[in-house]
Amino acid sequence: MKDYCPDNWQEILRHNHLDSFEALWQLQADWFEPPNQRRGGWSGVVRIELNLPDGGVETVFVKRQENHTRRTLLHPFSGEPTITSEIRNILALQEAGVPTLEPAYFGQRKVDGTWRAMLVTRELSGFRPMNKQMHRWLDDGWNNSIAVRRRFIDVLADAVRRMHDHRLAHNSLHPKHVFVRLVENGDPEVRFIDLEKMRYCITPRRAAKRDLDSLNRRGKFWSEADRLRFLKKYLGTKVLNADGKSFWKYLARRKIRFKQKESAGVD
Repeated sequence: MKDYCPDNWQEILRHNHLDSFEALWQLQADWFEPPNQRRGGWSGVVRIELNLPDGGVETVFVKRQENHTRRTLLHPFSGEPTITSEIRNILALQEAGVPTLEPAYFGQRKVDGTWRAMLVTRELSGFRPMNKQMHRWLDDGWNNSIAVRRRFIDVLADAVRRMHDHRLAHNSLHPKHVFVRLVENGDPEVRFIDLEKMRYCITPRRAAKRDLDSLNRRGKFWSEADRLRFLKKYLGTKVLNADGKSFWKYLARRKIRFKQKESAGVD
């Protein structure tokens, strides 16, 4: 995949003398997340502030990888950097109108047989992982704000359905990979992150089975009413038909099985 950098970010990176792969790779900064040593290489993230040409700053995350690859159909032997899948999936979600990260730069190089890859994304300012944000809202009296609670469920269901309508399955749709914030008027916004495992599916239903199962099983803060509202909104119906009821029962069985595995110490 070729280097990617939107025009507005080219100007910002140039202003900070970081408008090349080499300059970004050599960037000195403390690790925001310690490098992950696996897949025969490493992958780590730093968080930096960039000065804007007209004043002010913009915060970004820089993910860098070396020999952190996975095998694909197009690269069955040497593999490709996992970041390459991530940027490809971010752009696919953007094209589908699904809320996700804003990429500022992507590049990859193979030097003397070593894969190096890098992805720069804008910080999701004001957003928090769904699991943490939901607990905060609960502590702040979330249960007393029924309208906001319902609006959040509806917004999330619409975003997930839009993703599946384009036959895209997140494949790791856990609450920690859904970022949430409330804007000034109190409306919720969501963003999907951690997209390395996202894949195209033959049908939207196949995408739904895996993603809704993951979200349902791991959303321990959901009430049964929340879960039912989400499914109805996702399916676009006020009353579940026979197919909807079958899907509801499938999700319930999966949740019970997941709890049994948790009790046994198996994830």
